[in-house]
Amino acid sequence: MKIFFLIKTFLILTNFNNFLFAGAPPLNKDPLPIAPYSFIKTKHIIIGVEWEKSSIKEIIPNELLGASTITGGINIFTSKKKQPFSPLSGSYGWVNLPGENKKEKLVIFSIYGPNKKINKVMKSFYSLKSELGSNKVTLINNKAIATSSINRKNVLILSAFNMEDCEKASGKDVLITNFSKKNKIYQTISWTANNQCNLTPEKIELKEGLEKFKIKKLLWAKTQENSEVIINKPISRVKQ
Repeated sequence: MKIFFLIKTFLILTNFNNFLFAGAPPLNKDPLPIAPYSFIKTKHIIIGVEWEKSSIKEIIPNELLGASTITGGINIFTSKKKQPFSPLSGSYGWVNLPGENKKEKLVIFSIYGPNKKINKVMKSFYSLKSELGSNKVTLINNKAIATSSINRKNVLILSAFNMEDCEKASGKDVLITNFSKKNKIYQTISWTANNQCNLTPEKIELKEGLEKFKIKKLLWAKTQENSEVIINKPISRVKQ
């Protein structure tokens, strides 16, 4: 009887534990890495644009509503180098914000992937409304072509031609990844490119959910090859 009682008690406790673990959330075995993040061996196509004001007036800050011209651009990049976020690629569109230095760029859309972790980092840490997707950059025969896709459908196509004035380059970008009445979230980026070339912009196609962003004029284009991009920790600033 004693043995039977012990066995029965063991089975009850085992079933109870199984019930508890079945209802509990899974342990986070693969936490997101903390910034700064380094993307190496990246390849970019970047085209500067003048946006149709009417297509973005709902998302731009008040200080831009009176502007006659609203500029910005689109950056698509990828890397075939094996690294923490591989397979790694990204794209984003931005609007230039006014100011003394005119360096702040408000991100209006972004696509990161196909690695789910890089997309999750952009959404969780930088509050970007980022879509999970894939981006491709091709530089061939003095021409540059880049595409972004979501669910295997192209939603963005860039092209430019006539590469010239190629040289090493470096710089810093200040992206505003979230903009509200109360605060801004900044993503500061430092980059170096072993080879940056100027091009003549040829075409930008925005499809599906991105077609609401209308482009009035193509302004400039450049490519960057064999680049390193370092993204620093997000900075949140309360607006005065």
